[in-house]
Amino acid sequence: MSQNRQISAIMFTDIEGYTALMQRDEQNAIILRDQHRTIFDTATKKHNGQIVQYFGDGTLSIFKSTVEAVDCAIEMQLAFLKETQIPVRIGIHVGDIVYSKDDIIGDAVNIASRIESCAVPGSILISDKVHDQIRSHRHIEAKFLDAYDLKNVENALPIFAIANDGLVIPDPKGIKGKLKIKNELEGHLKKKSKNRVFMVIGLIFVAVILSLIYSIKPLEKKLPSDLSIAVLPLDNLSTDEGSEIFTDGFTEDILTHLSKLKDLHVISRTSVMQYKGTNKTIPEIAKELRVSYILEGSIRKYGNKIRVTAQLINAETDEHIWAENYDKTITDIFTLQTEVSKEIVEALRLNISFEEEQSLTIVPTDNIEAYKFFLTGRREADKRSKESIANSIELYQKAIDLDPKYAEAYAEMANSIYLETYYSGRNPKEASELANKYLDKAETINNKVSRIYSVRGLIYNIEGKSEKAENAFERAISLSPNDLTSRHQYSTFFYYSRQFEKQLEQAEIAYRLDPLSFATANSYFTALTANKKYDEAEKLMKNIEKNSGGNNDFVINRSYFRLYTDKKDYKSAIAPLEKLIKENLVFDRFLAFCYGKTGDTLNAYKTIDLIRKRASKDVVNQYLAVAFAGLEKTDSVLYHLDPVRNKQSIDFERDHNLDFFDFLKDDSHFKELLKAHNIKTSN
Repeated sequence: MSQNRQISAIMFTDIEGYTALMQRDEQNAIILRDQHRTIFDTATKKHNGQIVQYFGDGTLSIFKSTVEAVDCAIEMQLAFLKETQIPVRIGIHVGDIVYSKDDIIGDAVNIASRIESCAVPGSILISDKVHDQIRSHRHIEAKFLDAYDLKNVENALPIFAIANDGLVIPDPKGIKGKLKIKNELEGHLKKKSKNRVFMVIGLIFVAVILSLIYSIKPLEKKLPSDLSIAVLPLDNLSTDEGSEIFTDGFTEDILTHLSKLKDLHVISRTSVMQYKGTNKTIPEIAKELRVSYILEGSIRKYGNKIRVTAQLINAETDEHIWAENYDKTITDIFTLQTEVSKEIVEALRLNISFEEEQSLTIVPTDNIEAYKFFLTGRREADKRSKESIANSIELYQKAIDLDPKYAEAYAEMANSIYLETYYSGRNPKEASELANKYLDKAETINNKVSRIYSVRGLIYNIEGKSEKAENAFERAISLSPNDLTSRHQYSTFFYYSRQFEKQLEQAEIAYRLDPLSFATANSYFTALTANKKYDEAEKLMKNIEKNSGGNNDFVINRSYFRLYTDKKDYKSAIAPLEKLIKENLVFDRFLAFCYGKTGDTLNAYKTIDLIRKRASKDVVNQYLAVAFAGLEKTDSVLYHLDPVRNKQSIDFERDHNLDFFDFLKDDSHFKELLKAHNIKTSN
């Protein structure tokens, strides 16, 4: 993803009270937003600005000229005030940004958003840096308000209001917005007369006492430094039909919101959903998931209304950090998800970037019926069968029909279409072309959806388009660092490109996100083995086996076999291999190999006889080559590997790797055979 740095004037606008208006009068709110965007588009183009992003009722744009940015803001604000009475707030700052085709980032963006939050309808607020660049332009008037401590901005920032005729100038003392909490006592002290010595001494004494109190209190409520959280499935207290899908959907969407925050470790829904209806205590769950915080709660749906209760718990002390009840209509469910996510951010004292803050406010759809079809489609897709994947496609299409701008539905549709290549034998080329059309559509609507890029990465990886796959996975992870699917698939990408250290890095992150999933744990095991971390891999597999409860025995035994043959512990490999051939005879060549390596020639030859009797013509020589390699029978191995006699090439990858033939690495005839098979070695 190409990006560069540049100095720009950054402008934010938003419509005050838009969310409340949307709840009262949705049609009028949409008309107001469209009018706002029409004026914004026209003025921005006129003054050579560039629109970076629309988000709900707000806009983000950049200008190469600070003067043009202010001129544009004045023209827009006057139009908003006089023509349409749209209550718009505008903030402008100038600074260094990192610009890409997708978005802009940098401290300057964060500061501009904070300035805009301090504005009132009809006003334009600017930073001191903007003021420095416009002060010589007499057609622009500005008034100094004060220096304000903005949230997540280190030093107090002087803010000015544009004071041209017709514009609103905020009361400097009434400025609100994203400000740091000020010490009111300090403010009072500054106003006291120097002559009132005893009062000052009294206030200082009070201040000392208060500071002692507040210095003790944080110690009592000290939060764990490890920022990790599990959002447990909310209890469904409803009797309404179909309420379960909303309850699970709410849980999953809170997870999706929080997963976008890079400083917070969020357990995946695959693992947390295993605690649905559990009787385990919060400390027990936290220990199993290795998290410091737990969010739990309930949803009661009655008719068109919902009541949500939520509690954030410090898992170390089992104490509530924050709790809240929400009474909303069902159409407010998306706003409610944002509210809960922001409450968690505040409670955990997370310092999030502007981009992360905006990501929490993105509303995927305002159509409840479309949302219902989407949730049901996702549930069907998770079942992973031919019928369920087909059902999910139908449900996603219904969601799209109801809301043609539902980006997440397009992305999931693309994923299900490509999954049919696995579950329904769909033509991969045709599936890829169709899936990419849906992904293109989703990206046009909203390029902040991580799922778009994880699906792209999957398709590109399978198609062998390595550079495109890597870029897609990087983009997906940048949008949602806690997205399990992206991490897991990125690990797979590195495995096939033989970048084993990077494979392990991604697999370990995925395992931390999804510690209760067999598939994720097994993927982590594979990465540990590939990096020759055999002791860690064995310890992990024993833990997997312990928690498997007899399920997945075949995969577990196959993993043990690969682990022990990789570390050349052939004696230990025999037991899992003997179990494997009871389910699948193709492992008998490896069993013969291990018998030979441990000196058990009798069982080795018995197994070789079984291979001759049961193996098909197209693989028998390959299997026998592996079997004789365990006995280090050079002539027999070379005989069965001979491509002229076999009239076919040998698939070495099918037999794990070349390590089985390690004793022949210096043999000239073996080297010639490898050349004949187009196999390159490091020797």
